Amino acid sequence: MPMRFKLNIDYPLDQAKCSQARLSARADYKYVDRVPVGFCIAPRFFAAEFGLTYKEFFKDAETQYYWLLQFAKYLLENIPQDLVCDIPNISVGPYFDNVVNASAFGAEIIWPENETLHAIPTVKSVEQMERMEIPSVDAGLWSRVAEWQQRMTELARQTRVTFNGREGNVKVVPPDIGGEGPHMVAIDLVGTDFYWWMVEYPRACHRFLDKITTGMIAAEENFRRMDSRPRGGFGLAEDSAQTMSLEMFREFCGPYDNRMYDTFDKGLRFGRGMHMCGDSTHLHGALVKDLRITTFDAFGCRVSPSVAAKNLGGKMLLWGNIDPMLMRNASKAQVKQACMEALKAMAPCGGLLLGDGANVCPDTPLENMAVFTEASEEYGLPDLAYSSQADNKTY
Repeated sequence: MPMRFKLNIDYPLDQAKCSQARLSARADYKYVDRVPVGFCIAPRFFAAEFGLTYKEFFKDAETQYYWLLQFAKYLLENIPQDLVCDIPNISVGPYFDNVVNASAFGAEIIWPENETLHAIPTVKSVEQMERMEIPSVDAGLWSRVAEWQQRMTELARQTRVTFNGREGNVKVVPPDIGGEGPHMVAIDLVGTDFYWWMVEYPRACHRFLDKITTGMIAAEENFRRMDSRPRGGFGLAEDSAQTMSLEMFREFCGPYDNRMYDTFDKGLRFGRGMHMCGDSTHLHGALVKDLRITTFDAFGCRVSPSVAAKNLGGKMLLWGNIDPMLMRNASKAQVKQACMEALKAMAPCGGLLLGDGANVCPDTPLENMAVFTEASEEYGLPDLAYSSQADNKTY
């Protein structure tokens, strides 16, 4: 079969082995030679670097596939981090920001020229909310995810990737519904009115959340029938939850998140992932006791590292949480200081992945990302509270 795409990446494979060893040790709350580093970098960051209008990125499956290859090359060659997947493979897959589920339930999706995709609420009344039906598993962008995943799989067979001349591969990841939790989808569909509807019409809101959860589970199960490859974990995001009280979170998020976790987290090494932007401090008890979270992914910078260590350290793997605006606008020295403070507070808990909190902004200087690894190397190995230094290996 002729090769339609060719990509050579200047990245040493020995370096990838070190990163993979760091991530493997982290899963056991240990470290190899230093704390691993990883960033949440979405395609919009790279679009700005390439002078690409973001809307063009969503033109069709082949266009998106091509740019995902270019983004992967740029990341590996320019941004030091340990989240390098399974090199000599690079992984790609259909990407639609955070609007896939909202689209399936009928939200209007806006495709801006140079901003992230966003959903416009279409449910304007409690009566309309009550009438909403559970969509089919191929509704909205669920269908496009499936189609684009299949098309990208075909294109991957026509792609040659090398790492400094050594053969690699393109892996197209299994399709999925994305990471939004049911409450986030409800907010996308209703807007901020949903917050007071939960107070005034709790039973109707529960029925609504139940339908959203049922539809999302059915769609994810359909994707897994299409592609039965094992998944490494199952993650949700509840970014809409920080404005809620602990009691409201336990009532309107916990039961529906648990339904999804209980369906999909079985036998996974990174079973129950949770992402929350903002200040989630008041919800930490529910994350530990109610949802039994195993990884807190790219959690918001408004949670101080010392609070994260106290509330969550040793109970779940932590990934975060340097302020993205600090990363974008501050000096390298200031970013390094923030990294050192995060390391000193959270690294001794074990299982830390030092990164942003959350989502690297376009135009963030490369040197401000490189300093994360510099800080990690300077900090070195912490004294773990429950694992002796002898358990750690020097790579």
